[in-house]
Amino acid sequence: MTRFGYTIRSSCYGCSRIYSIEEAEDSILGGIVVEWELLLTPWRLGCPKDTSDWRENPEARNEFQRDFDRIVFNADFRRLNGKTQVFPFPQIDGIHTRLTHSLECASVGRSLGTLIGNKLREKSLIGDHEGWEIGALVSAACLAHDIGNPPFGHSGEKAIREFFNSKLGDDIISPLSLEQRQDFTSFDGNAMGFHVLTHTNPKISSVPGGLGLTYPALAAFVKYPCTVMGQTDTSRRSEKKPGFFSCHTSVYEEIANELGIPQKQERDAWYRHPLAFITEAADDICYTIIDLEDGYKHDLVSLEKASDYLKRIIEHSPQSNKLKNVGKIRDNGNKLGYLRSLAIYSLICQVFDVFVDNESRIRDATFDQALIDQIPSKDVIGEIEELSKEEIYSHRPVLQIEAAGFQVLPGLLGLFLSALKERHLESSRKILSILNSCHIFDYDKQPYEAVMSITKYVAGMTDSFALDTYRTLLGIQLPVGV
Repeated sequence: MTRFGYTIRSSCYGCSRIYSIEEAEDSILGGIVVEWELLLTPWRLGCPKDTSDWRENPEARNEFQRDFDRIVFNADFRRLNGKTQVFPFPQIDGIHTRLTHSLECASVGRSLGTLIGNKLREKSLIGDHEGWEIGALVSAACLAHDIGNPPFGHSGEKAIREFFNSKLGDDIISPLSLEQRQDFTSFDGNAMGFHVLTHTNPKISSVPGGLGLTYPALAAFVKYPCTVMGQTDTSRRSEKKPGFFSCHTSVYEEIANELGIPQKQERDAWYRHPLAFITEAADDICYTIIDLEDGYKHDLVSLEKASDYLKRIIEHSPQSNKLKNVGKIRDNGNKLGYLRSLAIYSLICQVFDVFVDNESRIRDATFDQALIDQIPSKDVIGEIEELSKEEIYSHRPVLQIEAAGFQVLPGLLGLFLSALKERHLESSRKILSILNSCHIFDYDKQPYEAVMSITKYVAGMTDSFALDTYRTLLGIQLPVGV
């Protein structure tokens, strides 16, 4: 049955449900399909839609745990250990990399997803077998959320954008269409992450679908389900950034169609999967609180100030009575760590409450804001973010590594892409000879694929590998003999 241009259906583990007219009208809010069972359908990208695969070995792991495992064993994920989160790699134990941040984000996401799954089951919005799986689903999406981010911290994306907006970069992407050029001039790590997860390099494999993740995990990963040209209303949280490249529009469309996520006004933009709000919230919680803790470890924020912020967050927690235990902890670092754990738990509870209170609005797409901006502790979070900008992100070593990124990443892109364009030169062939052949596409015949492949290669580098490669190609250092 179809109403308002959308098909009303429910599908879960091979079962279908026929909705009455009354139920159908209740299922549609603002013309949007909202069945949770459909949103959780675990088809896999690039794989046959065979329901027998849905329960490969349920006693060992469910479908979304399999997603988590595929991400963990992926080389792009592993390289996050060599990428700066905020601070350059110091001689201090416990400072976060992109990898540790992603793992912590996955932990917070699992907690949020499990709480939400239990609540949805309690409200009979999903079946008994799905409540605990939502925790695994969100955890997988959170685990991958930074997988496309380039090296050198938050400035890495800006450095790549700056290169493609330069004279040399503009010349290299000049053969591309306007839409394709904007993929690079407005480069974003979220879009590259979707590329990493879903794209299969034809020189490596003929099996499509990238990592073959489930549709729900991919949809929960995409916080910004639009291309650059699909962004027309940046006041909506879901259109703040491009979430996938133009070459993947059909891929996301496939995912959205199978999960019942409607497209926005026939443009390259869709409404968010409800769990994408949770992926975003888990990320917001982790970087806000952990950056503050790392700031203390670098003597940029006093114990008193950091503790005060965390205590104000904990006051909104059902565990606020545990603040009395702080006095029993003698070591200041462990004292702040205890407050951090209570603050994260408080934020999980606050985000959960906001999600549950707005669950129907989230599903009918009338809610499009960051959950963390609606919680009782939002003012404290805002104060921490301002402090981080003034005292942490402006720290000299942080600025130095970001400045280095503006030299190294454009330098590598310029060297590799210029070599691709001018392969007749001996110097170009030497530069390209250090690359694996799977990264090299014919620029004259496939300019978009050629530029995208090199951009993915550079964005996937660790900080140290990017710096060493750049120095070697410039002749600043020579490789040490084995």
